[in-house]
This record gives sequence, C-alpha cells and structure tokens, in this order.
Amino acid sequence: MRTLLCLTLLLPLFGASFAFGATAPAPGLPAAAVDNAVARLVALHGEAHAARARLGAAQVAARWWPEDGDEAAYLAFCEAQFLTDEADLTAAAERLSRVLEEMTGRLHEIRREQLTPLDLDTGPVRPWDELFVQVDLDTHLLADLFASKVAFFALLNYPVRSLAEMLAEGPEWSRETWARARLMEQFATRIPQPVLQRASEAMTAADQYIAGYNIRMDRLVTADGQRPFPEGLRLISHWGLRDELGSRYADPEGLARQRLIAAVMERIVRQEIPAAVIDNPDLLWDPVANRVQPLAGGEAVASAPEPDRRYEQILSVFRAVAAADPFAPDTPSWIRRQFERNRQIPEAEFERLLVSVLAAPEVKLVGAEAARRLGRPLEPFDIWYSGFKPRGRYGEAELDQLTRARYPTVAAVQADLPRLLRDLGFTPERAEWIAARVVVDPSRGAGHAMGAVRRGDQAHLRTRVAAGGMDYKGYN
Repeated sequence: MRTLLCLTLLLPLFGASFAFGATAPAPGLPAAAVDNAVARLVALHGEAHAARARLGAAQVAARWWPEDGDEAAYLAFCEAQFLTDEADLTAAAERLSRVLEEMTGRLHEIRREQLTPLDLDTGPVRPWDELFVQVDLDTHLLADLFASKVAFFALLNYPVRSLAEMLAEGPEWSRETWARARLMEQFATRIPQPVLQRASEAMTAADQYIAGYNIRMDRLVTADGQRPFPEGLRLISHWGLRDELGSRYADPEGLARQRLIAAVMERIVRQEIPAAVIDNPDLLWDPVANRVQPLAGGEAVASAPEPDRRYEQILSVFRAVAAADPFAPDTPSWIRRQFERNRQIPEAEFERLLVSVLAAPEVKLVGAEAARRLGRPLEPFDIWYSGFKPRGRYGEAELDQLTRARYPTVAAVQADLPRLLRDLGFTPERAEWIAARVVVDPSRGAGHAMGAVRRGDQAHLRTRVAAGGMDYKGYN
C-alpha cells in the first residue's frame, strides 16, 4: 500500500503509459462471433434475455484468448453457461462470492506469513526469507480463474460496471446489485500471471528497501561537533523523521534540530546521502556539510553517495505496473486503473479537490498565523507545523515517557485496545468485538495496517515497539 500511494503521486511525472516490452494479447473474438452467440442464446431462451445475452457474450469475447478455444468452443460455452432464472443467478453469485472470499482470504493469509520476517521486527532477515517473498501465489489466481473458465462464467452472466455507471446509477441500486458489481470488479481486466508476478516482486522489493531505511539521529553532528539528538534515537525515513521534526515545535531549542532533519531529508531526496551512514551506528554524519567521520574519532572519511537506489525502486515498480497497460484497453494506464477501478473517484474530481484545498484563501491565513506563532518566516519543513494540535504543547520526551509507561510491550498495546476504542466513542460491546478481531504486531518499518480479506481472519495493526517500550512516534 505504501508503494502504491507513492506511485499514485509520482507516476504522472513519467508520462502517460509505457509498456516496456509487454506484448498485447491477440484481439478478442470478432463481432460476428458475438452476434452468433447472441442469436443462439435468444433462440434458446427468448427475446426477453437478448440485452443480457449481448452484454455477457461481448464481455466474454473481449477477454477470450486463442488458448481458450476457437469460436465453436466460445459458442458452446455460452450455450452451456448462460443463466436466465433469477434464483439461479442469485445462487451462483452467492457461491462465487463465498468461494472467492475463501480463495483470496487464504492467499492473503499465506502472503502475510511469507512477509512476516520483512514486515515485523522478528530478528535479522535471513537470505531464505528473501527467497520466500518472491513466491506470490495470489498472482496465479486470476489466470487460473480464466483458464478454468470460472471468470468467463461470471462475465457471461453479470455485468462489469464502469465508474461512470456506479456514480450515475448506483444511488438507486439494491444491495444485491451492488454486491454483484463488486464481485465483477476482479474480472474487469485479464492480466497474465507473469505480469502480475513482476509487479508483486517490484513492490515487495520497494517496501523492503524503505523498511530498512533508518537514520541514526544519535550520530548526526553539527559543524561545531555537537550531537543534538539523544543516544539510541533511530528513525525511519520519512515517517520517523517527519514526526521528530514536528515534535520539536514544542522545544524552545528545536529550530536547529529541525533544520538538521530537513538537511537529512534533502540529502535523501537528492540521493546525496552517503550510503555508509544509512542505519550505521559506527559513523558520525554532518548532513549540512555532508561530512562523514568514524564514531571512534579521526579524520573525515570518503563515503560514496547512495547510487540512486531510491529512484530505481520507483522506476522498477513503474515499469512493472505499466506492463499491464496493453491488457486493459478500457483503462490503458496504471493511473487510470487506480482512479477508475481501485480508488473509484474520477480523476477530474480528485484534481478539483486538491486544487480547492491548495488554492483556498484560508491557506495563506493559516500560514500567516503559523509564522506569527513561530516568530519567524516559514521554512519548507513548516508544512509539518504541529502547533495547532493539542499535542503541540508537549515535548517529545514527555510524550515518550507517557507512552513507554503505558505500553512497555506489544502485549500491552493489545490489551489496551478495548479502552482506546471506548474512548473513541464505541460502546463497550462494540469495542470488545472490534478488539477481538485486531492483532497488534511489532513493525520492522514505520508501521501499517493490514486488513483482513476473509471473514474469520483478523486485521493486523503493525507499529514500532522498541525494547524500552513504545515511543510517541509509534503511538501516533
């Protein structure tokens, strides 16, 4: 999810759509084949079913590849699998929904277990752990559903709804119509397994890269040799750096530390950060001068910058997801698929919302008020100004003391979930119900939520809990 969000924001910079060697599938069956199928279905079931027959036959034909059979096989399939009885349509939809929930849910649980050493703080990541994550069984499911013709059965009998249809007609739909629309979303595009596998590998590699991108704040030094951050402070980029910067607004001497953090961020974004200082407790680093020296003392040492690995990850994922473009003619770019299939908000509406916020006259007023409270002109990092929040009155050390005392272990966080939910306004019964379905895990990276896909499974809440207890960044 973190990788997907990053790509949603950055991929427009690379242009519209590049397939990078992907081979488009052979065109679907010709219109004449669809006409023949419709004529046969109408002859069998009557004119009352003509509209459904044409839509279903066309949906199947558009996704029918040579390996699925010739036109005769297509016609025979349509004759055998087209449903007309409403009770049968309801029963089949319910069965599809139930079986697919089990399939996708179990595959999700398997994937969660595969990713455990990478996602959770369970000790060093072993070489075999990195091999296991390359196996993504979920990428095979769509191909198997088409090869078995389960997907074609669904396409023949239920419509794939566009975003425009959902927005225009959805308010009048019944619960069952919406359920069928959601069911059919997974069959909207037919993407080959190797393409899905490459995308999975690229996204996993990107998540793994950033999950280990920690900065030893206790090893940052200023030009005069001062080390302004406490011993043991180790923060992930960028979430931890951002939260540390925001916490320093309550510190009377926080500005110098904030500028140092901003310098770290700038070195990372420009890929000028010395590769050797990433998560390294044995080197001191002055991010302003970009000088590195041994912790034990001595002269500055040469350290090559990180070799553009950050942007290699983005390009790798971009190329992988763009390889699906030829297989989605109705949404022929990854960004289109995100807006219309996954996020389900029109791109123009999304742009309008962003512009309405960024161009609002209140933005200037808020900025002026922040500058007044700070007593100085705003700097770029003041986008994270926290003085408008109640917590902005408290120093990070005070907040850390509170959270570490309350949550010395992951088990303590788990045990406190019902109270947290009650304080958020849930009834005691509902709070207990939700808490019983959430597992708290110790995150290796910044933390994230991994929801359940199957009823009966539990959602997993991942957060950082250090040996001395959870700090406020983990709580936040």
